Amino acid sequence: MQQPTTIAAKTVGTPAGVGNDPWPPGHPVAGERVAIFAFDVVGADGQSEDIRTYHVAPIDRAAEGVVVADQRDPQGLVVRWTGCGAGTVVAAPATMGAEAAMMDPARSAEKMFACTVRPDDPGLI
Repeated sequence: MQQPTTIAAKTVGTPAGVGNDPWPPGHPVAGERVAIFAFDVVGADGQSEDIRTYHVAPIDRAAEGVVVADQRDPQGLVVRWTGCGAGTVVAAPATMGAEAAMMDPARSAEKMFACTVRPDDPGLI
């Protein structure tokens, strides 16, 4: 039997901005319903690119299709936000104390701001 599709998603970054953190402390949690967005880098310095990261926001923001049309930034990147429907968190971001976070800051940030999500419709991913 095939395992359900899951994705790694960041908890920071939404169509409101890449630094936007829409979550109250302690969220999202395992079992929580979330909106899923894709942040696509579609071009860099006039060349076509195909880089995608997933981000989650509270469920009331769920959407499908292009949410924010292509935007060019001063560094020459062209980015787009796409709504990928909704899903359920299956593994919440790690919680850790300051001492543990300081031992490996890069990896700690990755663990503290990432979760695993099962999309309702894997075809939108």
